[in-house]
Amino acid sequence: MCASFTLFGSLTLYPYALLLIAGAILCFVLLLIVTLRRHKDCLNENLFALVAFVVVALLSLGGAAVLDALLKWGERGAFELRGATFYGGLLCALALYPLALLLCKNRRVPVYTRLCELAACIPAGHCLGRVGCFLGGCCFGKPTDSAFGVVFPEGSDPYGFYGGAIAVHPTQLYEAAFLLALFFVLFFWLKKDALPFYCILYGAWRFGIEFLRADDRGSLFGLPLSPSQVISVALFILGGALLAVRLVRARRGAAAAQT
Repeated sequence: MCASFTLFGSLTLYPYALLLIAGAILCFVLLLIVTLRRHKDCLNENLFALVAFVVVALLSLGGAAVLDALLKWGERGAFELRGATFYGGLLCALALYPLALLLCKNRRVPVYTRLCELAACIPAGHCLGRVGCFLGGCCFGKPTDSAFGVVFPEGSDPYGFYGGAIAVHPTQLYEAAFLLALFFVLFFWLKKDALPFYCILYGAWRFGIEFLRADDRGSLFGLPLSPSQVISVALFILGGALLAVRLVRARRGAAAAQT
């Protein structure tokens, strides 16, 4: 378990960064497959949507870094871009991607459909990112005596945080396993309404797993919950609202068809 390794004697590679990049590429490839299979007759619109995804993904990296800096501003005493948080990137993507799609003229595919297709792909890329977190030693959990405990090596964040080699919950791997399962559920079963189900299921999971995490995640308005838990509650509510709207519209459509 190492934070970096050297290639060709001088090139330093970081598994965390490599897996983040691999996750983004995987998400793009999956989105490309879904787009070409479901919307074969919308080539120009598909191209626009894919380019929009790439641009938004790059901007979301900045969003992830900015939110992390804001949440830890009080502790650091300054606004420093020294880390990233997944929710910063997700919130940025959820805000910018639909706005970008609305710029496309003569749209035939609803924005909601595009968002659901993206939501079905996100867990796969996020899963690789969490494996990268594990290899990098960030996002670690609290001490545990269970068989799942992992001892991180000297020089890692958990080693420095606890002042020694202590078995901790590998919360990164817990989440990676959940995200892999979530990907299969959304991508192969609930793709048409993946967005609300993603918000509900991931929001609920993230709220719970935060209780096992011990790494510094900043603070929000002095609340007893972590910033990620507060965002998770909002995400859960958003997913519930979207699903409720979909159900109401489906019932109205069914009632109108019977009359």
